[in-house]
Amino acid sequence: MRIILYNVTWNSSETKKIYQAAKNSEILMAYLERRLLENNLAELIGEAPSPKRGYGVLIYYYSNKPKKRLLSAAPRRNKDYIHVVIFNNKITKMELQKLGFETGNYKEPPDVKIGSKEDVDKLVEICKAINHTR
Repeated sequence: MRIILYNVTWNSSETKKIYQAAKNSEILMAYLERRLLENNLAELIGEAPSPKRGYGVLIYYYSNKPKKRLLSAAPRRNKDYIHVVIFNNKITKMELQKLGFETGNYKEPPDVKIGSKEDVDKLVEICKAINHTR
C-alpha cells in the first residue's frame, strides 16, 4: 500500500533523508520546487516515501481541493538528473522531445530527465502554459 504524506517540502521530506541522492540531483529537486512555488504552480506538495526500498517521490498538486497532480519528481542516486512525470494529458512525449527534453520510457503520462536549471526553467514555462489551458 502506498502512503502519501502531505504538506512537505523537498528539504523536510523523508525522501531526501532516505535517498542519498547525487548532489546535482538534490540541487535540481530544490530548484524545481522553488520555481513551482514562485510561479504559484503548486498548491500542495505530497510525497510517497519507500524507506524499505530507499527511495521516494514528491508529488506537486496544482489544486488542493480536489487534489489534481501537476507533476511528480524523484532524485537519482547515481545520476545528475531528476526524473519528472508530467500529468494532465496536456503535453505529449513527442512534443517534449521537440522541445529538446530527453524523455524516459513512459508513454502516458510522459516523463523527462531534467539535468540542469535551464531544463527546470523550460519545464516551468510548460507548466505555466498547461496551467492556463485547464
